[in-house]
Amino acid sequence: MNIKSIITFENVYKVYEKGGSKINALTDVSFSLEPGTLSTIHGPSGSGKTTLIYLMGLLKKPNTGEIIIKGIKTSNLDEKKRCKLIRDEIGFIFRRSNLLPNLTALENVMLPMSSSDNKKAEKLLEKVEVSDWNRFPINLSFEEEQKVALARSLVNNPTFILADEPTADLDSKTAQNFMNLLKKLDNVTILITSDDNLLGEFNKFSNQNFKLKDGVLTG
Repeated sequence: MNIKSIITFENVYKVYEKGGSKINALTDVSFSLEPGTLSTIHGPSGSGKTTLIYLMGLLKKPNTGEIIIKGIKTSNLDEKKRCKLIRDEIGFIFRRSNLLPNLTALENVMLPMSSSDNKKAEKLLEKVEVSDWNRFPINLSFEEEQKVALARSLVNNPTFILADEPTADLDSKTAQNFMNLLKKLDNVTILITSDDNLLGEFNKFSNQNFKLKDGVLTG
């Protein structure tokens, strides 16, 4: 294991069973992410990108292999320690913003906060360039929704952010604006997944790029 890495996958396998058949979602995946880097994993639909994000975010467990976060082996963590690691170290952004429709932008950002510091939430919304925080999600553009989701992912000062195709519903210009925001973040490691069509646009933002196809990862 590289002791300088924030997160390391060591020979990770993930297999699903459906209708008596086995599906190899990830096969012998090994890689690491260094502090403060922005990395991308690209691949077609069904290649295993979302599975990888769920495993890295400790929302699922691998069948075999080890996932190490800041030197901590996670495969045998009890539920309490696993939840604490998720809360303290990991921020999530998904393709859909998953904002609660009955809460304002500001309230959505504050929802997962370990404190009730609304000033911090306001500063994060300013940082991601969202104004008029009292609007509800129905009154936000797709870009603004994702920016609010980004602010929400930052409220607990995570070590790293996992972004699963967050620009899939954005046009190319808006997607680049969103990537620029990610690139400007300090003291956070970011992993973002995308489909193959966006590879060229993401290359210029990334410190390293990976290819995932049929569950097999290549650098």
